Amino acid sequence: MICELCGKETNRTTLVFIEGSSLRVCSDCEKFGEVRKPAKKEEAAKSTIAQRLEVRERRMKSRDVYEGEETTLELVPDFPKLIREARMAREWKQETLAAKINEKTSVINKLERGDIRPVDSLVKKVEKELGIKLMERVPLIKPEAKTSGSKGLTLGDLIKLEKE
Repeated sequence: MICELCGKETNRTTLVFIEGSSLRVCSDCEKFGEVRKPAKKEEAAKSTIAQRLEVRERRMKSRDVYEGEETTLELVPDFPKLIREARMAREWKQETLAAKINEKTSVINKLERGDIRPVDSLVKKVEKELGIKLMERVPLIKPEAKTSGSKGLTLGDLIKLEKE
């Protein structure tokens, strides 16, 4: 037999784990690793397969994305009016507000006209600079679960109605 570490021809080799690898080594090279009894490959393979199946099962299981949530943050419907009134109360021009929040004047103009819906980062900047709230908590409306039984009319129901 040949030592897998040093390559020396030997009568007896020992299974040794070195840096996460299992090698068959001679008695001189045993000191470089840890001598352990190898786990049965079938048991290790079964446990790995079982773990992967459990992970797959959890991943494939459907879940309610709204679970645990009762309210959500939404942009107020009259945000253009709020922004314009808050800016006018401070007697700022659109250019002044744009410079303070590091945005273009055209963005402020479109916001006040309601032509664009602002992203969250822009909403936060405007709220902070003008001292207003543009986001509000609204109750979450959960979609109704579909039932397996149909409560509508079927073709059979329509045929019965025509006969009557």
